[in-house]
Amino acid sequence: MSEFNAPAAPYHQSSAPEQRRGNGFGVAALILGILTVVAFAIPFVNYVAIATGVVGIVLAIIGLTRKGRPHGTSIAGLILSAVGAILAIIMVVVYSAIFFAASDAVDKSNKAAAAEHTVSYTVTGDSTDSTINYSTYTDNNSGSEEVSGAKLPWTKEEKVTGSSEGLKFNSFTLTATNGTTGNEITCEIKVDGKVVASKKSSGQYASALCTGSN
Repeated sequence: MSEFNAPAAPYHQSSAPEQRRGNGFGVAALILGILTVVAFAIPFVNYVAIATGVVGIVLAIIGLTRKGRPHGTSIAGLILSAVGAILAIIMVVVYSAIFFAASDAVDKSNKAAAAEHTVSYTVTGDSTDSTINYSTYTDNNSGSEEVSGAKLPWTKEEKVTGSSEGLKFNSFTLTATNGTTGNEITCEIKVDGKVVASKKSSGQYASALCTGSN
């Protein structure tokens, strides 16, 4: 009896599983998203962060449309890029508001410092030989003047520059003294028409002292 040999089954070589390809657009979007989130709060750099955020969003969308590629990095990149870009825009608006507010404050301060004010010194009475001393604050310097043998009434105006806040107490002083003639004597200081000091005295050689603040 002859031995029957069954035909051998054909041999099939098993192929290695196909490796899944990565998503370069998603990786790039993720990197840009991280950079955007890191840089959004840095002044001036946040302008660049807006650009990187926008580019990251575009790359993430492209990565999401690619079939057969992992979408995890694209999703993460999209979220980070969008959030970072929005925060960067908000910080640009905030920093701009702060900058313009500070610039406006400095401009107002400079204008106030350059403002001109009128200081008026007045002495009234009946003396014909009074002695008058007055000092004027101007440009951070104080100068004094003396008038002898003045016949009353007497007045003097000075122009000074500076902010109203800068015209401090003791900035303006007026002293008036009767001579051998006269009874009552009154001194008065006005700043921009507003009386800031007034004093009255009487008698021979009587003295009235006015010290004014704005």
